[in-house]
Amino acid sequence: MQTDARDITMSGATANSAELYEKALTQFQCYVGDPIETIDSALAEAPDFAMGHLLRAAVLTTLAERSVIPEIDASLEAVAALSGRTTERERGLAAGLDRCAKGDWDAAQMAMDHVLTEFPRDALTIQTAHLMDFYRGDALNLRNRISRVRPHWSPSVPGYSYILGMHAFGLEECNQYREAEETARQALDIEPRDGWAVHAGAHVMEMQGRTEDGIYWMETRQQDWAPDNGLAFHNWWHLALYYLEQQRYDGMFEIFDREIHPEPAEYALQLVDVTAMLWRLHLLGIDTGDRFQKAADDWEKKIDEEAGFYAFNDYHALMAFLGAGRHERAEQVFEAMNGVIREGSGRNVMMTREVGLPLCDGVKAFAEGRYDDAIQAIEPVRDGANRFGGSHAQRDIITLTLIESALRAGRDKVAEHYIAERTVHKPSGGLGWRLRARCGSGRSDGAETTRNAA
Repeated sequence: MQTDARDITMSGATANSAELYEKALTQFQCYVGDPIETIDSALAEAPDFAMGHLLRAAVLTTLAERSVIPEIDASLEAVAALSGRTTERERGLAAGLDRCAKGDWDAAQMAMDHVLTEFPRDALTIQTAHLMDFYRGDALNLRNRISRVRPHWSPSVPGYSYILGMHAFGLEECNQYREAEETARQALDIEPRDGWAVHAGAHVMEMQGRTEDGIYWMETRQQDWAPDNGLAFHNWWHLALYYLEQQRYDGMFEIFDREIHPEPAEYALQLVDVTAMLWRLHLLGIDTGDRFQKAADDWEKKIDEEAGFYAFNDYHALMAFLGAGRHERAEQVFEAMNGVIREGSGRNVMMTREVGLPLCDGVKAFAEGRYDDAIQAIEPVRDGANRFGGSHAQRDIITLTLIESALRAGRDKVAEHYIAERTVHKPSGGLGWRLRARCGSGRSDGAETTRNAA
């Protein structure tokens, strides 16, 4: 049998399809190129190549969208048809991906960890599990799952830099900022085009309020992380956040229009960033022109199929619809979320009931000017909001909405309470201090700086 570059056996592979598998895996790890197109070429040559089918299923799984489940199922059925010829590693990964497709994300992660117990150099399972830990909001395992396999890796093992990049992000999400930055730099010393490691460093500097360092980090590495990179829209989002912190709105809008949402977005991953940036601007009273309408147009194309699949996405779709004034579509999101709670299964039921729906109630109350109701809905779930996914930086929008609600409600003590947290953690960040200056000012319009859209 053929083996992969880390000496793990792969059933049904030819020498050329194994080579294509490594190319597709690297594309998946560094977000450069199209791993689906590459692995399809391998499968055309070797249709019984189990890891080829599994890589295809894994890449689609990490989009976290209902629309791709039929394709995932087809890939897993192709593996199941090879019964008796697949390896232990392949059967274990197939089981994990099948549980993912069925919405049982917790059981899926356990299945994949069982694979890694026996095959700690299984780069595909590591990559897939890491991204699913992100969707589950499992900061501990974003770090620890990589910690458990890292001793089996070294600079001599192909793909080592990507292990470091994933570990860096996990360390950051566990608030180990110094270690995270050091690890991200180690990864980039090996592979400068590792967009995930760049992303980990950007998160560190965002959480520490090191805006100038963050801009330098992103701009001086731009030729490595931006061209032809599937993660580039998100790294551009981080750079735009730094510009927003510095009130450099023209530059922020330029990045938004050119790099974050230059054309209709195909996947919710991108729309989440689009919506989150627009809602931040909305909180600050900054005119966004027709950008909310364009974002809502994109969500409308997806919402009939995707509503109720993943609470984190539902939350962002709702913000887009409310920002665009599309209240019927907003109600559709609520109906889908309530349907999940009544009849759903899997982890998303908990995500929706305990985090997603209360936060959506808060956003709706804010949009309707019921600021005390917004506080009442958001405050009890804010500290546990990691349970519905995303990163610290992405979930910051929850706290910003809470603070703005308190300011507009005239409840300065509540606003000061959460602003204090921000200024302690980000003492050099400008936004926290600007929010602090509004306490007691009597301003309830929410405008940091009212201006027309660029």
